[in-house]
Amino acid sequence: MPMTRIVIADDHTLFRQGLSLLIRSTGDFEVVGEASDGKEALELVKKVLPDLAVLDIEMPEMGGIDVLKEARRLDLPTRVVLLTMHTRSELAVEAIEEGAAGYLLKENAFEDLLSALQVIKQGGTFISPKVVSGVFHSRASSRDAPRLTSREKEILRLITRGLTCRQIGEKLFISVNTVETHRARMMAKLELHSTAELVRYALEKGLDRP
Repeated sequence: MPMTRIVIADDHTLFRQGLSLLIRSTGDFEVVGEASDGKEALELVKKVLPDLAVLDIEMPEMGGIDVLKEARRLDLPTRVVLLTMHTRSELAVEAIEEGAAGYLLKENAFEDLLSALQVIKQGGTFISPKVVSGVFHSRASSRDAPRLTSREKEILRLITRGLTCRQIGEKLFISVNTVETHRARMMAKLELHSTAELVRYALEKGLDRP
């Protein structure tokens, strides 16, 4: 099976090189390029079309979210993982809304990155546990979403943790089709159109916790 190809961009050389070494230490991922600013990162992504791009949100020339937006506009296949030093809720919501596959705090990057990459490789979304547990929970309570059943809320919580439909099914001892049906019903009830929008909704309403 071919390795997942990754581009890393961060203007702090030692941090970027550390992440690169960490990724290279596994047998599942391959670093195919590094960049020190956003414009360089975008050109690199356009040139090599990696499976994943790990981007700092705050870089010279272009930030990570701007690179993500431009990659989406160009319809590039690369999924984007964003790194940040900040737990600001508006940044996390914007990242999710723009289609980020991952949102990690840099302070925990060396602990979380490999787990995040595995989740994303399987089609999931990974959000730093500290962001999920802390910042968003204070923004709203679950009483704002009375239309979801307890099973739907349970599945939604697992979706926010980056689990795929198959992983959720195995955890809850239900079929993949059942999980997908619950997800589709939630999206219909809430008038949402993607898993990323479901995650954003859950975080905003504090549904990431039981």
